[in-house]
Amino acid sequence: MRILVPLFVLLFSTAAAKPSYTAYSGAAGSKGTCASSCHGSGTGTITVSGFPATYIPGTTYTVTVGHSGGSAISNFNASTRKGTSSSAAGTIAAGSGTALYSVSGYESGVRSSSNNVNTAAFSWTAPAAGTGNVTLYLSGSQGSKSGPNTKVVLTAAEGSASEVRTGPSGPQSISLAQNYPNPFNPATTVRYSIGSASYVTIGVTDLLGRNVAMLAEGRMEPGEYSVRFDGTSLPAGVYRYRLTAGEFTITRKMVLVK
Repeated sequence: MRILVPLFVLLFSTAAAKPSYTAYSGAAGSKGTCASSCHGSGTGTITVSGFPATYIPGTTYTVTVGHSGGSAISNFNASTRKGTSSSAAGTIAAGSGTALYSVSGYESGVRSSSNNVNTAAFSWTAPAAGTGNVTLYLSGSQGSKSGPNTKVVLTAAEGSASEVRTGPSGPQSISLAQNYPNPFNPATTVRYSIGSASYVTIGVTDLLGRNVAMLAEGRMEPGEYSVRFDGTSLPAGVYRYRLTAGEFTITRKMVLVK
């Protein structure tokens, strides 16, 4: 018995750091947090950057997970929810050092794909207009058995797809409306506006980032515009269309059905 007890503790502390642990982001409806009771001391904290304070519906953001001080990140789990509810909000895609997870009856989200990373990243595409506040929950641990826990809760308020953005060239107003109809078959119309003369492109990509169409390209004067997109030659699915005007970009999603 004196041999089995320390062996059990050793096995438990090793398992607690596995990146395959899921459903532990700390959001409503999950099992709690990914860090177990054998963690909790030590120094350092996990950091999150790139999750917006105000999101534009349909826009994709890159979220980076890192740490300030202490050991490398042993494990983290993150999910996004509508307000404080158990309903998922937006779409998460895995990136550098991350993998998606889904546990029936609990939650879906993104986690570390390996142990002991200093940085990892994933993308979050904001939900459709009318969703309201979105909350990002992240829970993780650093180091081994004595590593610290970090719990992060960030809230993004819903913004408008028409906004004023300021960059090196000064303020500029741009807008990109949701295509109509949506879903569509086989064609839809995209409306947009720009507030100052700019070089403008509107491109369409699939979810893997491959270009499938260029709807507009060239220098344009301030005003409101519309362009028709015909998806006859494309397979059914979800596509992204992106307006770029000078140094400013807005991205939305469209759904082609057949």
